[in-house]
Amino acid sequence: MNQNERRPLWLCKRFLLPLIFLLGVAVALAVAVSKSDTCKIIIYNETGKIISALKITACGQETALRDLTEEESFRWKLAKNGAPGEITLETAANPPWRWHGGYIKTHGGYRIILKLEPDGEVEVQSQISVWQRWFDTVFQQ
Repeated sequence: MNQNERRPLWLCKRFLLPLIFLLGVAVALAVAVSKSDTCKIIIYNETGKIISALKITACGQETALRDLTEEESFRWKLAKNGAPGEITLETAANPPWRWHGGYIKTHGGYRIILKLEPDGEVEVQSQISVWQRWFDTVFQQ
């Protein structure tokens, strides 16, 4: 290669490396935003005993789980269809136990954490995705 001949701009490292970095950041941002719209319910068994059967209902959807051992957790990803509403938990124990509370939507990045405590109480923590919160504030104005 002659000293006076220059390589094309797209072959220069000064151009190519920053371009690859910017494309990588753009792809990572797109993946983060697309994943942030899912909604999940996370249940922690802190009762000190095994829960033999637990039925969970939210947004017109339901699931059941068996043998949730002590200090174990369960994650449930909601499908995108369904109306927003309360969460209902129900056991098949004798006597049966039923709880309802918390509010969740099927979209918008909701994450509800339910901690089942020994006295039959349920601690509810609600979080919304940072990306979804940012989009709501930016695009609602």
